[in-house]
Amino acid sequence: MQFITPITISSFTIGNMESSFSSSLGNNSSRILVIGGTGMMGQHLVKASLAAGHPTAVLVRSASSSKLELLETIKASGATVIGGDIYDHESLVAAFHQVDVVISAVGHHGPHDLEDGQLRIVAAIKEAGGSVKRFVPSEYGCDVEQAARSAAVLEPARSIVLAKVRVRQAIRAAGIPHTFVCSYWAHGFVLPRLGDPHADGLPVTRATVFGDDATRAIFVHEADMAAVTVRAVDDPRALDKTLYLRPPANTCSLAHLVRLWEDKTGRALDKYYMPDEELVNRIRDSPLPLNFQLAMVHATVVAGVCDQTVDAEAGGVEATELYPDVNYVTVHDYLDGLKESLTRNVNS
Repeated sequence: MQFITPITISSFTIGNMESSFSSSLGNNSSRILVIGGTGMMGQHLVKASLAAGHPTAVLVRSASSSKLELLETIKASGATVIGGDIYDHESLVAAFHQVDVVISAVGHHGPHDLEDGQLRIVAAIKEAGGSVKRFVPSEYGCDVEQAARSAAVLEPARSIVLAKVRVRQAIRAAGIPHTFVCSYWAHGFVLPRLGDPHADGLPVTRATVFGDDATRAIFVHEADMAAVTVRAVDDPRALDKTLYLRPPANTCSLAHLVRLWEDKTGRALDKYYMPDEELVNRIRDSPLPLNFQLAMVHATVVAGVCDQTVDAEAGGVEATELYPDVNYVTVHDYLDGLKESLTRNVNS
């Protein structure tokens, strides 16, 4: 059987998978490969996989100087770093022959880039035969199939949503065992700006508010997204399903989010409630990725597209019901942490 050739860049060696996984033959946990494991979501997935006891590998294209320290940290944590590229079909097939689960956390610069990269992974999984027992494509947002049915999702978000739908269709058509993960808005991206993609950080005197109290967003910490995803990959209840992460304590409007921050800081903010027409104009006039982020804000808290129900008939399952023991980081918890961080910075 072919194994991936080690790659050496500067003083860092990217190894193969034969030696690393042969040492874990007594481990009955699925062998997990994370693609995009050096990105924000990918790092959380690697940590969650290792914490759950899975033999874990990370596929990396190259060890650039900016990533050497991170890759050393990943290796030191117990993961195997292997060389490969989603644009190198043979390297993908060789890697997939060695693992049970493939989790994608690959980023993108637009709908074509997203679709092309994910379809290359799908093609390699298909060629690897039945080696891969579960595939989790790179989503971690709203249920794109529900969103695609609404005309309220504006460009460029609509093109990206439709690209993800086509990836789902390709996965099903190829007969690849899968779990689609809908984890909505990531704490670390949204909460430090109180839901305003324009903002550089937390508001000091003035906050822009999108939507009203009737439309809500769902917020999930990246570590919780990753932990639930890893639990699902060996769970037959999540096989060929769409898994929704909707912790009730983390569902609120952006207007409520701003009020929470006011309560925690004891400081009232001057609030500007952006009219829907102005938001639509800003989406039209802004560059990527800001226009995409604003379009998702519009879809979520103006159009209400992402305040979604679990479609059980279409294969939807609720993570809080499958894994009731998971203690999610709440919006309150995260905002408390932000406040403590600000206090430390002021006092230092």
